[in-house]
Amino acid sequence: MPWARSTSNFSDFALFIDSMSTPYGNNPSMICFDQPILNLSPTPLFGALNSQPSQAQWQDPAAVSSDPVMVRTSESHLFDEFTSTFPSFKPSQSAKSTRQEPWKFTQQDWNHFWAEIQVFMPVLPPGFFLPSRHTMTRYVATYFSGFHRHLPFLHLPTFSPTKCPVDLLLAMASIGAQSAFDHNNAVMFFKASFGIVQERLRYRKAERCERAFPTEDRLSTESQPNEFPPERSHIQELQAGLTVNQNRNDRFDMVPLAQTLLVLMAMATWGNSKAIFNEAVGLRNSLACYIREERLLDPQAPEDTTWHLWIQAEGFKRTIAIIFCFFIFHTIVYDTPPPILNSELKIHLPSREKDWETQSEIEWQKARQESEPEPHFQSSFSLLFSKQGDEDPEECSSLGGYILILALIQHIYFLRETSKYNFGSDRSLSPTDVTNVEQALRNWQSKWYRDPESFLGPGSPQGPISFNSTALLRMAYIRLNVDVGPWRALDTHNPREIATSIYRSPHLTSNHRLTRAVLYSAHALSIPIKIGVNIVARNQAFAWSLQHSLCALECAFVISKWLIDVQPRASGAALNEDEARLLVYITDMVTEADAGGGGGPYGSDLCTRVIKIWAKLLSGDAVWDVVRMIGKALDAYGQILEQGPAMPCREGFDPARMPT
Repeated sequence: MPWARSTSNFSDFALFIDSMSTPYGNNPSMICFDQPILNLSPTPLFGALNSQPSQAQWQDPAAVSSDPVMVRTSESHLFDEFTSTFPSFKPSQSAKSTRQEPWKFTQQDWNHFWAEIQVFMPVLPPGFFLPSRHTMTRYVATYFSGFHRHLPFLHLPTFSPTKCPVDLLLAMASIGAQSAFDHNNAVMFFKASFGIVQERLRYRKAERCERAFPTEDRLSTESQPNEFPPERSHIQELQAGLTVNQNRNDRFDMVPLAQTLLVLMAMATWGNSKAIFNEAVGLRNSLACYIREERLLDPQAPEDTTWHLWIQAEGFKRTIAIIFCFFIFHTIVYDTPPPILNSELKIHLPSREKDWETQSEIEWQKARQESEPEPHFQSSFSLLFSKQGDEDPEECSSLGGYILILALIQHIYFLRETSKYNFGSDRSLSPTDVTNVEQALRNWQSKWYRDPESFLGPGSPQGPISFNSTALLRMAYIRLNVDVGPWRALDTHNPREIATSIYRSPHLTSNHRLTRAVLYSAHALSIPIKIGVNIVARNQAFAWSLQHSLCALECAFVISKWLIDVQPRASGAALNEDEARLLVYITDMVTEADAGGGGGPYGSDLCTRVIKIWAKLLSGDAVWDVVRMIGKALDAYGQILEQGPAMPCREGFDPARMPT
């Protein structure tokens, strides 16, 4: 398509949507687009911690070379007394005062943590050392300022390092170190936490076996591999401690181990690290087995309870719900069936974030008086498919909406899988299934609008969850209309293979539903272009969240395939009105990116230019390596489009053999 100046202005996306024709009348498949684009600021995923000064890590190189575990035992250091005020050799009052930040390590907290770690010395990785309390504070604080805001299953106001299990604290520190770009420490903490978790799971399995077969000969369990010598009495103490907890028969005691497995699974999935490359799927399987064996899918919500009991019950519910969500992320990334089905989740949806973040029982009581009871997941999910669902009086929290949209993505996944085996079909979804899911997506949007915590940006005071849900909504529409899963090859962790797989994917057949999916993809691209491509690329936590990075890949996939089909027809005026308007709008977006300083040597082809803009947006210094991998894959895809024809699998042309 020639690059003539377009007659349309690059204005609000809402105005463009309003001007689109609606030739399909009252067709229930039509989607309501009335979300305006806000003037967003590029808020980092892991923001700076104004309350925490930069702190140096302490270690003794000589000790590290001779002792596999580094210890710091001194009780007080002058460095500990320095605060944001002018330095002095006199002890500061602020250093003596009671700490306000729940994630902050005092020297006593650090000593307690070290004592707990010593119990697990046989399973710690070689060369493990424990950084200073200042470094540990920074890592845990970074976890809460970043990862926690996207998956808030821990209760920050009552969090304490001394009450947190050591393996969970190490897993959180692993995420914090990764977010601080301390990759070596992140891997070290991951391996330490992973070793402890495996030990806990092994003893838990032995306990279940003993309860199930109390009269069986114990010689077989006592001679299991990896058993420690008798002198390791601290391991026996661990076993005794676990047994006492299990005898209480309190399922709340089972939650921290599930939380640790969840955090480790997130680190292994998103870190894209060679050191932990093969652990993500294994952790998913271990976590799924643990949840089923402990029967954690059906928690009972307390009716009349105190604040502290409510915290336990709500934390339980949030943990199970977020694990369910993360399993669906694995479906998105690896294109594999989720281990927990929608029909198995028997929880009430989580509370609002303002309830979860209350600092005292008085605040909590006031917040709960103003909140409606949380609806049950099963009833809320069923109502999404009702034609009267948009009139459903039940409201759900931002996290509840997040769970529901991921459940719809799971539903679409299984519809696609079953459609592939319908005899005589073209492997596409039936019109009835598509209409039903579109009804559910419209009803979900209505719930999103009614949610007072909803926010079209990452800077909401209640956190970025509602904004992340909008990326998942785009993915749901895309996946409803295009079977993108098998063609992204994300499980290869190889940008060139991902690009080649996308290039070789089948052509898309244009229709009004696909046009609507492309509209959502254009919407996703218009936001960072309005902010500024260079600003977004250089503040790489733009992938405002990992959901938005995955969404970017699928949006780029759909836009490119649509343009490959539409552009040849544009010269012959063979486009319908909506296709023509959308093509003009995408052209204007690319022109705006060039005019705003985000342009580059993109070539003349519109499809290639769109892909390379997406690639540039994801080319910055991201916290998570998977974001950089997606950016490199899109860049490679752009190179393939430049050097090859706009069609998959040209004879004699092998994109995989292109120079990297």
